[in-house]
Amino acid sequence: MRVVLVKPPSGGMLGLNVNCVTEPLGLECVAAVLEAEGHECCILDLRFTDITKGFAKIRQFAPELIGIQCDFTTERYRTISLARGVRAEAPGAAVVVGGHDASRDPEWFTYPAIDAVTIGDGEDVILDLVRACEKRETLESVPGLMVNSVNGPIYTAPIQASRNLDDLPLPARHLVREYSNRYYMSFSRPVALLETARGCPFRCNFCSVWKFHRGMYREKTPGRIIQDLEQIESPNVFITDDVFWVDAERSRELARAIVSTGARKHFFIQTRTDIIVRRPEIVELWKSCGNMTVFLGLEKLDDEGLKSVDKHNTAAHNERAIEILKDLGIPYSASFIVNPDWDREDFAKLRGWVEQVGAYNSAFTILTPLPGTSFWEEAQARLITRDWELFDLEHCVLPTKLSLEDFYEEYAGLWRHAMEVRRVSKGKLRTAAKMIGGLITGRVTLSALRRGLLAGQAMSKSSAFLEAHRRSREQTPQEECTMR
Repeated sequence: MRVVLVKPPSGGMLGLNVNCVTEPLGLECVAAVLEAEGHECCILDLRFTDITKGFAKIRQFAPELIGIQCDFTTERYRTISLARGVRAEAPGAAVVVGGHDASRDPEWFTYPAIDAVTIGDGEDVILDLVRACEKRETLESVPGLMVNSVNGPIYTAPIQASRNLDDLPLPARHLVREYSNRYYMSFSRPVALLETARGCPFRCNFCSVWKFHRGMYREKTPGRIIQDLEQIESPNVFITDDVFWVDAERSRELARAIVSTGARKHFFIQTRTDIIVRRPEIVELWKSCGNMTVFLGLEKLDDEGLKSVDKHNTAAHNERAIEILKDLGIPYSASFIVNPDWDREDFAKLRGWVEQVGAYNSAFTILTPLPGTSFWEEAQARLITRDWELFDLEHCVLPTKLSLEDFYEEYAGLWRHAMEVRRVSKGKLRTAAKMIGGLITGRVTLSALRRGLLAGQAMSKSSAFLEAHRRSREQTPQEECTMR
C-alpha cells in the first residue's frame, strides 16, 4: 500500500516553531514499521515544502492512506485545513490524524475531511489500519482509533499492550533526507533527533507526556540506541527523552558505548535538577561523549511554586544543579513558567534571579492549560479564548492580574533582561564573533540567523504578543464551527 505521512506547515512568529524546527521523528518511526512490511511510504514536511508543490507530490504518489501529524495544540487549524486539502487532492485515500495533541483530544477532530484519529503510539495502530484499508473493511474493526461516523465519534477497542521499543525498526530517516540539513535548534544546524525512552516517571500537572503514554516509562537498551545513533549524520543530536539520565546504570553503559564508537556529537539533553544533584558523576562521564547543552525545567523560583505545578523537586536542587553544571563547564538553559496572575513584584524577582545567577540562556513560557493535562481539567472553565493558535506557551489564555498590556510589557521585559545579561556576561564583540564563526563554518545559515534575530526582537516587544490577540479577536467567532 502507498502511504503519505504529512507534517503541517508552520505558523506564527513566536513559540517553539520559531526557535526549534526538528525532524518529524514520529512519522519516521511509523514509516519504518510500514516499510518493514513492504509498504511504500513518503514523508512530506510542509514546513519546508510549498503546499502547492506538496499537493502535486501527493497526486503523483497516489496514496491510498494519508496520515497527518498533529503534535501541538497550535497545529489544529492547520491540520484541519491540510486534511481538507489532501481530501480534495486524493479523494479515494483514507485520511487519518495522529500525534500527541490529536491523541489527547480526539473528539475535537470530528471533521468530515478526517476518517479517524489514532490514539497513542502510531506504530501500535498503523499495520491494522493499513490492513483494514487494503481489505476495504470498516475502520471500526481497528484497535486504537476514534472513528468519525455520521452518528458521531466511535472509539474502537484500546491497544492492549505497547511493543518493546527495542523491537521497533530504526526510524526511516532516509524519507526526510531532502530536509535533513534544514532542521535546527536556535542557531545550531543541522539537528537530528534521537529517542532513547518514551514516557515520563513524573507527574507535572502542566505536562501531557505521562498521560499520553498512560503513565508508562519505557527505555531502549544502549545497544539499540547505538544502532540508531550510527545512522545519524548530523553533528548535533537532540535527545528527545523528557527526562534523561533516569536509569543510572543504563546512562553509564550508554555513555561508554558512545565513546567506544568514536562518534563525538553535540548532544542536547533535557533532564531534572534533582537527577543531576544525585548523580553528578554521570553528568561528568557524559562529557566524554562530546559537547553537551542541558535543558533544565526549573519552572519556579521557590518550593511553593514548584509544589503548585506538581514538580516534586526543590529550589535547592535547582541551585545546586546549576553549580554542578558550571563547575563542569557544561552550558545549560533554564526554563521558567510565568503565571498569568503574577504582579510586577513576581516579574522583578525572576529578573533578579537571572541577573544574580548569570542565567542568560533562560527561557520563559506562560502557564497554559493544554488539552490532555491535569491542569486543563482544572482550568478550562477559566479560559479567555479557544483560539488554538494562542496556545503556544507565549500568550495568555487565562485571565491576568495585571492588564494584558502591562503583563506583556513585563513578560517581554524578561526576554530583554536575559539578552542584556548575555551581553554583559559574554560581551557584544564575542557574541557577534560567535555568530560570524557559525556562518563561516556553515553551522548557522543566514536565514536561521535572520529568523533568530527577528524572533528575539519580537519577544522583547509587548506589541508582538498583543498583536496576536488583536488578530484573534478580528477572526470570525467560533471559527471551528465554520470549518465544520
